[in-house]
Amino acid sequence: MQTLSPRKYVQTKARTLPVSKCMVNKDWEESQIANVSVMRKHSNGNVTIGLYRVDLLCLGVKDTVFFFNTSEDEFLSSYSRELADYEEIDYALAHNIVYAGHDFALEFDIHPHHNFEITRYILEEDDHAVPVIEVPVGTDGIPHLIVEENGQFPEILAKLKQYAGEGNYYYTIEEQGVPPRLREESASINLTIDNIPPGEVSLSNVQSIRSDDMLNTEKVQQRSVLEQITIHAELLTRLLPPEINTCTPAEELMWQEMWDEIGHGAEEPNNVLEEHFEEHLKVNKLTDDLADLLDRNNEQLMHTYETKMIALANEYAHNPLVLQNIYEQGVLLDLHAVCAAAKQHALKMYRYYPVLHFSLALGALIQQEADARFELVYAHLEIRDAVPGYEQYHSSEVINFWLTRLWICLEQKDIKRAVQYYFMLVDGKATGWLLLPVLEKYVEVLYRYNKALKELEQ
Repeated sequence: MQTLSPRKYVQTKARTLPVSKCMVNKDWEESQIANVSVMRKHSNGNVTIGLYRVDLLCLGVKDTVFFFNTSEDEFLSSYSRELADYEEIDYALAHNIVYAGHDFALEFDIHPHHNFEITRYILEEDDHAVPVIEVPVGTDGIPHLIVEENGQFPEILAKLKQYAGEGNYYYTIEEQGVPPRLREESASINLTIDNIPPGEVSLSNVQSIRSDDMLNTEKVQQRSVLEQITIHAELLTRLLPPEINTCTPAEELMWQEMWDEIGHGAEEPNNVLEEHFEEHLKVNKLTDDLADLLDRNNEQLMHTYETKMIALANEYAHNPLVLQNIYEQGVLLDLHAVCAAAKQHALKMYRYYPVLHFSLALGALIQQEADARFELVYAHLEIRDAVPGYEQYHSSEVINFWLTRLWICLEQKDIKRAVQYYFMLVDGKATGWLLLPVLEKYVEVLYRYNKALKELEQ
């Protein structure tokens, strides 16, 4: 019988488990920032836990993670210091706090953290079965955006202006002058590596792991190579001197403008059609099934895998998303024949599809075959100059452009700028952008990043 992955289990089975305990920070009503936890108990005595950081003033579900089938005692022990300021509450109140923030934010088109697509299944369905408890939102019922420096969350401010209207929202700036990366780290959840299920350490949650736990060599080495590289990248970044891993206000404004390319980005990759998406999803399932053939020690299985991937590239030679997927898998796995099959078709159409243009440009760098066709991508700092002609760019286009810029910065030994591109990548977790996970797509970029930081440290 096939075992469900933790994510799939939560999405399909979590609501069948009884709720065992719910907690919230004691000052949530005063601060209007609620850190809610909901535990559901398995038959083996372990619990699956959903954590929800809810801004009741405006932003809704800002962050959310889950821990699957973990020891309740170990969880409570790990968080004993933080939980001293928490109190146990009924499930109905926990539910109403989360959904009060969630629904209030949606009134202004402010969407929850992308992990809520999973962690909402740890909550009950938001219907009349759960008693309604009034939870105050906003300031006097009006949305209130509090930022730590001018220019932060410009996309949220734009939405308040559009949906609430001038005079119908509050905007407050506080704590000016504190380096943004230090603020974010101090406010994050302090996870241990043990809190994250095997295979689940990613750019989405690595910033929440405690530094002292990252220094635990025994724990880190128990993780996959991909996870180890991710952990090392974050740890080495934290250990850099402040003049490298923080920005001046002017520099921060420049990076914020780059970030706005995502905040107001295209909903879909440029020129990609609905039928492309449908085929892309179909082929993704096929390539997932083919992953069972990946065995470097079995030449016959590897040959079968390559043959089938090449056949898919030929069958879907008209589809830019499928070609991107197959090409990037070939780059990741260092399978030159697979890369070549996808690339020969992609080169016939890449000028019409930025998603292919950026993917091929980055792949060429990784394979050390820098191609003159992509010189604009390599030469320009602004995405509109790199592949001109488009008003907006989809996140899957921007992400490959940022990865390319990170790679070039490392080649030029511009570590300070490389670090800022790293921050752009990990901060992008909040949008749920990618057609494929960043980490699994281009682990080679992170590996090179780690190597450069290690050399700098030495």
